[in-house]
Amino acid sequence: MGDAPGDMPAKARDAIEALVDDPSAPARLLISGGIGTGKSTALAAARENLRNAGLTVLARPPRATDPPDTALVVDDAHLLTDDALAALTQRLADGATVVVAAEPQERLQDLTLAIERDGRRVSLGPLPVAEELLESTAGIPFLLRAVADGAKPAARAAKFALIDRLRQVDELTLDTLLIMSLAQEVGATDVAAALGISATQARQLVDRARAGGLVEPSHTPGFLRLVHGAVAHLIGNAHHQEVETALARSQLDLATVSTDFALRLAEHGLKDDRLAALLGRRAAASRGDFVHAARLYRAAVDAGADGLASRAVDALARAGDCTAAAALADGLLGSPDSAERAAAVRVAASVAVLDGNAGQAAELFRWLGPHPDAVVGAAAAIALTATGDLAAARVALCPQDAGPPTMAARGARSLAEGLLLTIDHPYPAAMAKLGQAIGAEPSMTEVLPDSPAALVALAAIHGGDPVRARSVIGRATGAAVGPMFQRRHALLSGWIKMQEGQLTAAGADVSAVGSAGLHRRDALWVGALQTAIARRSGDAGALHQHWYAAIEVLAECSVDLFNLLPLGELWVAAARLRRVDRLRHSLDQAFGLLESLGNPPLWSAPMHWAGVHAGILANSPESVAPHAQALGAAAGDSTFARALSGAGRTWLRVLADQVDTDEVTVAARALSNAGLTSDATRLAGQAALQAPDGRVSGAMLQLARDLKLGAGEGELPPTEPAAAARSAPHHPAAGSALSDREREVAELLLLGMPYRDIGGRLFISAKTVEHHVARIRRRLGAGSRSEMLSMLRAMLAPEDPIAGQRDPRAAS
Repeated sequence: MGDAPGDMPAKARDAIEALVDDPSAPARLLISGGIGTGKSTALAAARENLRNAGLTVLARPPRATDPPDTALVVDDAHLLTDDALAALTQRLADGATVVVAAEPQERLQDLTLAIERDGRRVSLGPLPVAEELLESTAGIPFLLRAVADGAKPAARAAKFALIDRLRQVDELTLDTLLIMSLAQEVGATDVAAALGISATQARQLVDRARAGGLVEPSHTPGFLRLVHGAVAHLIGNAHHQEVETALARSQLDLATVSTDFALRLAEHGLKDDRLAALLGRRAAASRGDFVHAARLYRAAVDAGADGLASRAVDALARAGDCTAAAALADGLLGSPDSAERAAAVRVAASVAVLDGNAGQAAELFRWLGPHPDAVVGAAAAIALTATGDLAAARVALCPQDAGPPTMAARGARSLAEGLLLTIDHPYPAAMAKLGQAIGAEPSMTEVLPDSPAALVALAAIHGGDPVRARSVIGRATGAAVGPMFQRRHALLSGWIKMQEGQLTAAGADVSAVGSAGLHRRDALWVGALQTAIARRSGDAGALHQHWYAAIEVLAECSVDLFNLLPLGELWVAAARLRRVDRLRHSLDQAFGLLESLGNPPLWSAPMHWAGVHAGILANSPESVAPHAQALGAAAGDSTFARALSGAGRTWLRVLADQVDTDEVTVAARALSNAGLTSDATRLAGQAALQAPDGRVSGAMLQLARDLKLGAGEGELPPTEPAAAARSAPHHPAAGSALSDREREVAELLLLGMPYRDIGGRLFISAKTVEHHVARIRRRLGAGSRSEMLSMLRAMLAPEDPIAGQRDPRAAS
């Protein structure tokens, strides 16, 4: 089959030009290459050069009647008969000029040796190309020309060109290309068994297929799929299926089927019981690689496996392909097999929770009725508790058949029982039971509405136990947990850091999660976490942007027990933005949910703490009162609630200019110990701002700095931090309260405004602003500008972005 005209490779051009360097000497040249590499183009140039040199040129095999001085320029020599090849080889021995283009097949070995003895061989192959073209062209020149004009997408243009070229190939060679593009480890013996031909014929076909250059080992899997698709298009669906079925059966008979080969066969629609069983075994043995296991299970089901559909659903979900998992689970909800139906409900409900619809998850479990095993019962208990149906959750933990006490079953049950204990038992008792689920997590291959690590960390955050929360989620983010919960764990890690005031580290966790392809639950946490970071860092523009984005996501989510933390953060930000009305419905749902659970202190305390802050920001004592009372009522049963209740009372007294150093210190340290270091430093900073005594103000600033440094993201310069901390208190004016004008300058400075813009806003010169900044730095005893800015962030919040008024409550 000839090659279309095109640009000639440089090495071929050099060899052709050398043909006529000595017209008296016979020239010998072999141009070797696969399909479409430019052989015919090079041969046409050779023919023209020889004719221009005065030689008689024939473009066919020699005949006995040809003059001895005739030059032979023969294309597609690999298609010649054995007799024609022998005659051509004899003409070389007779001293004739011979130029040949051919694919590098074994049957040309004698001719090749004869040409190379006194001549030259030029091998043409793929050209170096950009990576984005490898999948569609593999660098083969005729395919590069096909995609060059860009009129069609590259893959489509290449496929059309490939189909057109392959029309010149015989049927058996096409069948061989089909087989070899499916699995490169296939050899002549496999081809012979699949096509029912002799070993000799199979060797010739394999040689021919490889010589064409379309199934090279160096080609990408994407290009091999392109070749396979082009061949399949030519031979038709029926024959395609027939060849692959014959190949699969012969390979299964020989027990030589590789995993990749089996996958390709199943994904091409081949149904075979032995193939399905093989894929199921390989999937069960595929540990740690969640995506590969999901692909294997799905292929096994497609190949006709019985009883593996529920495993495929679990595997797809764990691999992060929740859309496919939910679709497959929906199809199994009507299964006559009760175990399969229950597994489908469990996975569909888990995906629903991930998509922010815990209500749908609870509805699925109620529809299922009595739960058939421990894992399904545990999953139901988790979803039902999340939606406030405590009675149904307790019933779910009494399944019809608990089954064998495997590690996975014990882990799932411990997780659900521990969650129920958080409702009406002290935190230590609940955490002891929840901890048992963490130990069993590696053996849990069945999907739940949330991961054990996430639920334990959530309970620890709600319980004011940052050490436990950090430990659990830290181990989970470093483990092979699968794509389904990776982002969930990263966001919980970021949340812990945010509450502790490590805003840079928290922001890095959010960035690592990204924004593409997020499920609604994760998107809600991303928006709330970004909002929290913006509020704490004083970035008014980012606060607006992220809050409104998060509110859009919240509108598409149902409120459940496990997303109260982001709701609380959005509530405080809403109060700052004067937009609490946008959250009223969600807040009513949240407190209604807590009421249905009996207002458990562990889960309700953070919401009431958010209510205290929102009431302060709204300057609404009547709004603060019920939340303060709820925290006070829970203080007897919860150490965390007791810390929040005391801190709330102290904060209100500070805002009333009643700053007691010892009281603020105790309250701030209690908040910090409970993981709320960011709130603790703001309380200390607010106390420094409100204190009329410079010494008290200085002590409160030092407390804020100590707390922030203890949290791991201090405001001191990176060099000599300890020395700077020791030297700061020796500045005589350190800690003095700011004047009204200095406070105005400081607030605008925290917004990132340059001196000239600050001066324009306050109707003073930029030089005067510079003097104010210098005085502020001296008053605070800051060793550097960055230290001053960090200290100001601890003392102040930026100007209210809506009202444009300074608010002494903004530090909350």
